[in-house]
Amino acid sequence: MTKSAYAVSVQERRPTAVEKYVRITGKRQVTIPKEFFDQLGMGNVLRAYVERGRLVLEPVRVEDPMDFSQEIINDLADEGLTGEELKREFARRREGLLAAMNELVAEARKEALNGSEPDGDAFMEELIKGDE
Repeated sequence: MTKSAYAVSVQERRPTAVEKYVRITGKRQVTIPKEFFDQLGMGNVLRAYVERGRLVLEPVRVEDPMDFSQEIINDLADEGLTGEELKREFARRREGLLAAMNELVAEARKEALNGSEPDGDAFMEELIKGDE
């Protein structure tokens, strides 16, 4: 390796850290080694910045706002479900939630196509009263 080679840092350097060299293509692209990708649970977005003369790439966790998996799991754990029973109930509830959300989207599209707009103030009032 020549002195002009660049190392891409994906975490703070530690004496026991795994180190790999990656090539930079003509289009300034790099391939993240699979071992690093898997270890860091990377998605498809990285935050890149320069710090003390080093290029740092950090995985960005982008959460799906429509994914309620953690909330479902928490509810099931609170109910005392474990093992296979938990897995079956999780799948059932998640499927039901997805079906309900798809139905809401279909209803909203239908209302939009018909030109009928729900009264936002009345809707919010109904929501607030429902919590009382």
